[in-house]
Amino acid sequence: MKFYDKELTRKSEEINKIIWILIIFIISFLLGCFSMNLESKKHIEELEKVIEEKQDKIDEQFIELDSLRETVYMYQVYGK
Repeated sequence: MKFYDKELTRKSEEINKIIWILIIFIISFLLGCFSMNLESKKHIEELEKVIEEKQDKIDEQFIELDSLRETVYMYQVYGK
């Protein structure tokens, strides 16, 4: 003969629901963190590319300025 306890069964079902909700939340949270990490890596790579391009341009301008300074110095020293 089995005894059926309605209250115990109801509590068991509620605990199962809570456990499922927690499992789904944790999985969703981890997936969100993973996707944000991938997105931020992509953004960082784009920013590094922009920085590299700007640094190349700065280097080119530095070479041009140095050449101009040398030319001005040569004119001052030797004249025309």
